[in-house]
Amino acid sequence: MVKAFNHLPDAVWRRPPPAFAEGPVAVPLCGDDPAALETVGTLVRDLGCVPLPVGGLDRAVYLETTTAFLIGLWHSGHDPRSLLPPFEAVTAPDRG
Repeated sequence: MVKAFNHLPDAVWRRPPPAFAEGPVAVPLCGDDPAALETVGTLVRDLGCVPLPVGGLDRAVYLETTTAFLIGLWHSGHDPRSLLPPFEAVTAPDRG
């Protein structure tokens, strides 16, 4: 069993491929079975997305909670991306 594909609305999955200006969509995957994760990872890549393993099934509850939070932001007119700095900003060496 693998938890995947629940973090975005169905309209995104209908895009050929589901990508935006920033690049392809990353799809979080939670699972304990390496073979199942590889199978779902292949499906993700076939859609033009990037598989993002985030832990075992015990972490699926966090994916569910995060999805509920994102949906709440979208429905209230907020862009969830505004909550997070660009990746480069948090991975760049401290220059202070």
